[in-house]
Amino acid sequence: YYSVSGTFQGGERGADAVGVDHLFRSEDLAEWEYLGPLMEDTFFAEPGEDAAVPNFWPIGNGKYMLLLFSHKRAGRYYIGEYDTESHRFRPETHGRMNYGPWVVGSLHAPSATIDDSGRYLGIFNMHTGKDSADTDEMMTLPRHYWLDSDDSLMMAPVNEVESLRSDHRSAGPTYIAPNSEVPLDDIGGQSIEIRATIAPEEAREVGLYVLRSPNGAERTRISLYPNDHRRFDTSSLQIDVSESSQSGLVWARSPEIGPLKLSEEEPLELRVFIDRSIIEVFANDRQCLTVRVYPHQLSRGVSLFARGGGARLLSLDCWQMRSIWPELRTYEGR
Repeated sequence: YYSVSGTFQGGERGADAVGVDHLFRSEDLAEWEYLGPLMEDTFFAEPGEDAAVPNFWPIGNGKYMLLLFSHKRAGRYYIGEYDTESHRFRPETHGRMNYGPWVVGSLHAPSATIDDSGRYLGIFNMHTGKDSADTDEMMTLPRHYWLDSDDSLMMAPVNEVESLRSDHRSAGPTYIAPNSEVPLDDIGGQSIEIRATIAPEEAREVGLYVLRSPNGAERTRISLYPNDHRRFDTSSLQIDVSESSQSGLVWARSPEIGPLKLSEEEPLELRVFIDRSIIEVFANDRQCLTVRVYPHQLSRGVSLFARGGGARLLSLDCWQMRSIWPELRTYEGR
């Protein structure tokens, strides 16, 4: 048996400390032998980031992934090689699961395991985003992580969530004129999956509004900024919740914005999961952004938009999602 314990050393957490994870081994789960630090990060993370809630598993290609939590920047990960003789993990890459203010409606700490088929599965708890005594934290969808041929991290919801699909609707190819919004009739809901393929073409920003009220006063923006850093030819994916709710209980927060590198002529492939107060956006199997939102019950619509230039919807499918809880099935489709 092995146990990993995460903490920090050499300074103050949140200021100048260094994250460290310690490794222990046991034959009987009663007596434990300390094997030393599994990893000390003096290079990848920001000063002051600890290495809490560590999950350490093989992820394929001869690599291991350390999925953990920083009290300064929330969910993050390392990918590298593990020496079974010295019991040291040598990170080669580092990335983040959270990009915005983690204490306001965002990802918190992960848990991870390997399933019977060898998949690396992770799940996060989510912070609330409003004043409420009724609800606090909740869980994301389980996520499957794997490595591409170049050892970059890939991610997608587990395939099992597709068993919850019902009432399929679709939209065909649609041109989105510059600086326009295109409502999608008969597509929407507050517990849905959307699968959309969009060609950005000339647009400077392109995406979807979801949880849109009939008058547009409430809406959540999911969008791509193609080539927003022209020197490095990178793009950004975002969820903007600034118009998601008119409730006075909801806390303000900046958009959740993460990097997404698309190759030339590669379309944006979105999988959007909405479950009442949580939105999870997976993009091209290479990025996932997650936030909490609190729209009115009538805010159910979906629309397309483009800014600065035209774009094109290539395909869109939408499913209502059934509940796994029998006592909540009366709410399905609402």
